[in-house]
Amino acid sequence: MKQDVYGPEWPVIQQAKPTVIKSAKSTPKNSKGVKVAVLLPDPQIGYRKYEDGELDPFHDEVAINTALNIMAYLESEYGVDQVVNLGDFLDLSQQGRFIQEAYFQQTTQPSIDYGHQFLARQRATCPDAKIVLVEGNHDARFSKFILVNAASAYGLRRANIPGAWPVLSVPYLLRCDELDVEYIDAYPAGEWWINTRLRAIHGNKVRSSGSTANALVKDNPHISTVFGHVHRLEAHYKSTHDRSGPIRSVAASPGCLCRVDGAVPSFGSGIGTDGRPATHWEDWQQGMGVVWYHEDGRFSLDMIHIIDGVALYHGREFRG
Repeated sequence: MKQDVYGPEWPVIQQAKPTVIKSAKSTPKNSKGVKVAVLLPDPQIGYRKYEDGELDPFHDEVAINTALNIMAYLESEYGVDQVVNLGDFLDLSQQGRFIQEAYFQQTTQPSIDYGHQFLARQRATCPDAKIVLVEGNHDARFSKFILVNAASAYGLRRANIPGAWPVLSVPYLLRCDELDVEYIDAYPAGEWWINTRLRAIHGNKVRSSGSTANALVKDNPHISTVFGHVHRLEAHYKSTHDRSGPIRSVAASPGCLCRVDGAVPSFGSGIGTDGRPATHWEDWQQGMGVVWYHEDGRFSLDMIHIIDGVALYHGREFRG
């Protein structure tokens, strides 16, 4: 008698399919020693999947393409030394602790696949850059979800590779090692130092009226910080001093690369009876940042506002 074989009714979450994108030609670095770091904030890659199979993204693909086009320009003109993803790279709504919408189902895999493609495009655009992904609170959802629902599987790695990322982890599923992307975990403590004076974090504070940057620079007047999390373009500069002389610092957020029209699940968004989000314009701004820096700590920060997929920078217009 033939035995029936049963498998999962839904596809099992697995690594993204490998993406091969032809890299740009390498550009010699600036001979004057000024280096370039690109800041990419909060795409919150995720979807709703409707009954007809349509995938409705949380991330803004046009804004992302605009940011990549600016990166390509910087790479061709100056050479990009660092690309810093400021966290909430994935939304991971299915793994969140909030009420689940019906159309969140079966959206984790396409989110992982698009996230891998986005990282692969970063690597192809800036082949010699140091690429970093700082873990955000949404990225950290995945490990918490495993701990709560499958603790015995937490931390499992492929056989005989003790230093590898766990199989059920964001950096493994995104194939970060294959793309030479460094994943900075341990949110909210994880941080990346762009140079000796400027650090990059995701952040865990949100203040109203653009005052998050003010709060951060007050708490850390001796260093400068670029951060994500708030989805707003903010910058606050502070000058103080110690016995040795003046101390100048800044805290800044370059905005977000997710949609700002109510598609991203938030306290202000709403879902209709058809399961689709209502249009709701958040007090968020899309953008990216560029840091011009020396290793000794000196730097200058550009904040680039992306409006309806268009950005003006260095006298040029960039579109996605």
